[in-house]
Amino acid sequence: MRLPFLISVTFLFCAFTTTPSSARAYDKHAFVAADEQAKVVFIQNQKVDRKMTFIVFASDKRCIAEVGGREAQVLPVDPKPLVFYATGYNKTQRIEIYPEAGRTYFVRLHTVEKTIGPAPEVTLVRRASEEHRLLRFWLDEAFVTHSIGDDKCYGKPLKERKNRTQRRINEGNADWKSGGDAYRDKYTLIERDGLTAEDLELF
Repeated sequence: MRLPFLISVTFLFCAFTTTPSSARAYDKHAFVAADEQAKVVFIQNQKVDRKMTFIVFASDKRCIAEVGGREAQVLPVDPKPLVFYATGYNKTQRIEIYPEAGRTYFVRLHTVEKTIGPAPEVTLVRRASEEHRLLRFWLDEAFVTHSIGDDKCYGKPLKERKNRTQRRINEGNADWKSGGDAYRDKYTLIERDGLTAEDLELF
């Protein structure tokens, strides 16, 4: 049985051009979490998505991070359960993460091709999975940025109507409730899915 969630965070996917300002990386040391904290890294790496920006915002409708281009955006978090909502093209996806102190969790933001065109998707990097194996490739040539250092986004009110954001949250919750155990498992990261400093040294 899952623990009650203490934090609710939301994603808004919207399309506009962005250029990461931080130095080019793949600096794996930037991903290492402090002993008393955890980290969540949002990866956007597909060339086809280079004109998209993924905006991460909290349940209080304030911006947390903007992720675009070939970027790995690092967000430090307290080791408490998280709920995320990912929205794009009028589709909302709820995500749950159970972070543990000293571990880093990776979330890939990208598009998949559908019959009606590209659609945004969230892929969670779960330990011992195909996504885990591909993580090194997804991070290759990424720009590492830090959400808290972005004074144009972090902590700022989200630039959309609050009732629209609430509709997104309601949609994500409804799909989560009706999706079944397999659906919820696909969009959940548990404690052991996080990578330790020792794990990251192997990259």
